[in-house]
Amino acid sequence: MMLQVRALRRRVASSLAEMTTANAFRKRLINIGHLMAGNFGAGVIAFFAVAIAARGLGVEKFGVLALVSTFIQAIERFVSFQTWQPIIRFGAGLKEQGRHDDLNAVVKFGFLLDLAAAITGFAIAAGLALFGAERFGWPSEVRNSLLLYSGALLFLITGSPTGVMRLAGRFREIAYFQVIAMTVRCALCAIALAAGAGLFVYVAIWAGTHVLGAILLMATGFRQLGRIGCADFMKSSLNDMSQRFPKIWRFAALANLSLSIRSSAQQLDTLIVGALAGAGGAGLYHIAKRIAKFAQQAGQQVQAVVFPDIARMWARGDIDSFQKDVARTEGLLLLMCGLGAGATFLLADPVISLFAGDKYADAGDMLKVQIIAVAALLAGSVARAALLCMGKELTVFWLSVASTAIFFTTAVYFIPRAGAIGGNYAHAIAGVFIVAALWIAYKAALRS
Repeated sequence: MMLQVRALRRRVASSLAEMTTANAFRKRLINIGHLMAGNFGAGVIAFFAVAIAARGLGVEKFGVLALVSTFIQAIERFVSFQTWQPIIRFGAGLKEQGRHDDLNAVVKFGFLLDLAAAITGFAIAAGLALFGAERFGWPSEVRNSLLLYSGALLFLITGSPTGVMRLAGRFREIAYFQVIAMTVRCALCAIALAAGAGLFVYVAIWAGTHVLGAILLMATGFRQLGRIGCADFMKSSLNDMSQRFPKIWRFAALANLSLSIRSSAQQLDTLIVGALAGAGGAGLYHIAKRIAKFAQQAGQQVQAVVFPDIARMWARGDIDSFQKDVARTEGLLLLMCGLGAGATFLLADPVISLFAGDKYADAGDMLKVQIIAVAALLAGSVARAALLCMGKELTVFWLSVASTAIFFTTAVYFIPRAGAIGGNYAHAIAGVFIVAALWIAYKAALRS
């Protein structure tokens, strides 16, 4: 009789665990839906803004705008510590355990890293604009545009508020901030087109709306501090961080290095295309990448939704639920990749010709190749998050190094021979490599 009772209790407990996991997955699907809707909306509106700017500036001037914005975004990525990752990696378990003093310390740690990165990024960008213009032969219009856009870097303290909002489960707000910013950008671009504005005005629009999105995120994120018990996080002590949170400095440093290395392929590619194929080629390439970017951001956002939940599962040793969640989310991503790639192959040429004009028609073929790279990055995002939860950040780092080396090697080979589309070929090859390598590493980590 006692054995039957125990067996019944185990079955009930197992059923409750399954229901909890299923409910959590449904909630995650809702959060992913919000992020996808917001991301898709922002991507569509951003495309209209790009199309308006391309018509207003022409191929060469638009190419300069693309190079300036890429230059600033590259610096932003190079100095960023992606502080939402250590906040979630080390903070998810603390929130569940009620260790608010330690959670406050982790949030403060992330915020101060964000602040240092913002100041450093501004100093680097402004310094290069002031002292590099003469050395590299940049005209005054480019120098002034770089100086203007570099000021935006001071406001990009977004990693820590993003981590706070994700711990608080506020995904809907994150989803729609960029919709607001891109709507404002599109409206201002339409006004600039009607007024016959020049390059400097469009750069100001790009920089201003970049700052707007960051301010909305910061304001909302810091309002959520009380929700996770961190209203007074700046009063917390950062003494003995290495002892309280083993490997937190290594995790943060590798997050920065990994992002910097990955971003060198994602940001410097436009600069390489500009150097090897001219500003006109860079403009065409930028249009293809800008349209594909919303799918790439979708992968990052799906990772952001999954990361807090699987981090908690791994921290409490619930390996079975961890594996199931990773597998379910990967299935969802593969479905999204297939649908997105199919739609792109069907619609790329007519959409670009309709909105950007026939002179940008070559961007259609670039977009078709680029979507393969984006689909690969999207498919690998869950494995990347899982490896970070498992403490395999060093593996993720070295795979990023290898993927980036593959990109630069193939880009230097293809661009002089195939033109600007060679950059897209290089991204596709590197993307296929990284998704395969991440999943092999994930399976190996589970067996070890």
